[in-house]
Amino acid sequence: MPTNPDDMLDGRVPPPDEEATPAERAHAKTFADLVDKTLAGRTPAAMSADDRALLEVATVIRAAAGNAELATAKRTSIVEAALRQGVGAKVPATSSNVVPISRARAKAPWIIAASSMAVAAAALILWLRAPHTAILQQPAAAALPDNYKSRPADPLIGPIGRDHAGDASARLDTIFADRLDGYRELRMRGGKP
Repeated sequence: MPTNPDDMLDGRVPPPDEEATPAERAHAKTFADLVDKTLAGRTPAAMSADDRALLEVATVIRAAAGNAELATAKRTSIVEAALRQGVGAKVPATSSNVVPISRARAKAPWIIAASSMAVAAAALILWLRAPHTAILQQPAAAALPDNYKSRPADPLIGPIGRDHAGDASARLDTIFADRLDGYRELRMRGGKP
């Protein structure tokens, strides 16, 4: 049971159609003022834990909606500090909230790239030096007869006249029988299809 009946977070949840109480309206107005002050950059130092939690949620929702922007001066100073740091210039610690990149961390991608290139070069050299005689020593495949190869069916069917245009099933049967003869001959010899 809630200890404070006016507490918004621990109190009962009203039905959606129920009219807001004066206490709820007052709390909503106070919270709206708090959100406005926070967006203007004047967040009060002291507030209840419930209000702070609600304010954090409101801030996250606003940021997720994409409406949060930095002031032009703040944005410019952060970008300039990041660019100065990128070219190696000294950046004062108080000028921005840009976290400096340490020199060891800045060199890490170059070290990884150089190591990768060295490994790739070594693999290429080993591959080029390896004897490729296994490829050259393979016997040449014996020439296959035409009836084992893919070939046009024109010699079997010949020209198709208008009067035989509807006899497609007979033509397919002829082609299939020809291909099946080649398959049977190969299988009976003991070869693989």
